[in-house]
Amino acid sequence: MPESPGPRVDQALRITAGATLLLIALLVVAGAPSPLAAVLVPVPYAACAAICLRRARCGGVQRATWAAAGAAMTTFFVGTGWAALSPADRGEPIHTSTSDALAVLGFVLLYLFVGLLLRSDRPVFNSGVWFDGVVAGLGIASLASLGAPGRDSNGRFGVHLAGVLVYLVLILLVVIGGSLGGRRLHRTHVLVVAAFGAAAIADGLAMLGHAGGTLAEPGSLVVLSLALPVLLAFAPVAATPRRRSDAATTPTIVGWATLAVPAFFAVSSVLLLAVGQSGRLPALSTTLAAACVLAALGRASLTFRELRDLRDVHHQARTDDLTGLPNRRALYEHLDALATPATLLLLDLDGFKEVNDSIGHAAGDQVLAQTADRIKVVLAPQQVLARLGGDEFAILLPGATLAEAADLAWRIHVAVTCPSHLGDKQIRLGVSIGVSGTHLADADAGSGELLRTADIAMYVAKRRGGGVAAYEPRPAVPEPAREHVPSGSELSPI
Repeated sequence: MPESPGPRVDQALRITAGATLLLIALLVVAGAPSPLAAVLVPVPYAACAAICLRRARCGGVQRATWAAAGAAMTTFFVGTGWAALSPADRGEPIHTSTSDALAVLGFVLLYLFVGLLLRSDRPVFNSGVWFDGVVAGLGIASLASLGAPGRDSNGRFGVHLAGVLVYLVLILLVVIGGSLGGRRLHRTHVLVVAAFGAAAIADGLAMLGHAGGTLAEPGSLVVLSLALPVLLAFAPVAATPRRRSDAATTPTIVGWATLAVPAFFAVSSVLLLAVGQSGRLPALSTTLAAACVLAALGRASLTFRELRDLRDVHHQARTDDLTGLPNRRALYEHLDALATPATLLLLDLDGFKEVNDSIGHAAGDQVLAQTADRIKVVLAPQQVLARLGGDEFAILLPGATLAEAADLAWRIHVAVTCPSHLGDKQIRLGVSIGVSGTHLADADAGSGELLRTADIAMYVAKRRGGGVAAYEPRPAVPEPAREHVPSGSELSPI
């Protein structure tokens, strides 16, 4: 286990971040000069960056996760520090173009942090999520470029629009990715969502203010935006990473909800391209929108490939490798889906072990494949032949009566017991077949009961030296004689 970070140092850093946020809030309420608050703004980012980087130094599954978070907070720290040192007497806005570029870099690092956070919690993570980030990023850039300099009074509208969209996308990724498989979001996810939500609200309000021509950001928005580093400073404490040995067995779960983010930005980019045909949009916006649409087409191609792979995996999980027949899992699915009465034949080859022991397992595999082919010739298309494992087969006969099933069982017996040749060796096997029907099994016991009763009948046939045995209900016992009947199953093989 990795060594945990020094709790006292981290606690001091969290107190510093929280106290700085409180001090800035008091300065805003008291109407203190904004330069003083601007100097204090980078402090929470620095404290959060230190906590995340200290957590990353501990190693473990989430090392890269918190390294990305620390890098993002460091970028925001440098950006806000640059903004605080910008000469206001030049008539420039508080946030210069350099700090804007650092903010964009911070957004990219935050996306990397979210992706790694979800992947560390679920290592078998859908790689298409990274592609979704490319689509979303291009879509955000195309929308944000609508507010580039020349489109609003100070060029800040597009920056805040990008911030709102980025944080909303990150929230969707955390909520959707963190709750895959019906799991509940843990505390780290909740803190991250709360941090991104506060930042999105701050950017949204600032965007509306700049759309009205306001250059200076209200101090209350600065306080709200600082909830991002303060809440993230507590996220490493709540983190409960899973061990690799446990997480490696987690299956990949792909939900249609994960496609909502790239689909939204793909549609918005198509609309931008349609509007851009009239020449009323900047060339940068239409270029980014076109790139977003191309990336979305690539994501769609990846999705179709994933669906094809999922179909192949589904087929392989329900198919016997040796014979190509449905396996036990597939048979259970057929049994569970029955809507009409049916009968079941259970077959076990007699003398197969001697074949394996005398001429080898490779020859035994050939015998099993030949047996499957012989049985398939006798069956109708709607009848299901499955290999349960070893030398055991099952045949599901939907709608067949017990008499029809018994007649088919004897025809299968003849087909299987005919001699076969492997090279210069002649092989002749016996077969024991048990027959049961849904009207004979306990309906409340599920599909397993039908297999159980057919299995009992098959062993009755095996004790008789092979052939076919049916499973029938025990005749009702007269009331006076019940005290002499031994307890046990209500069914009796004959």
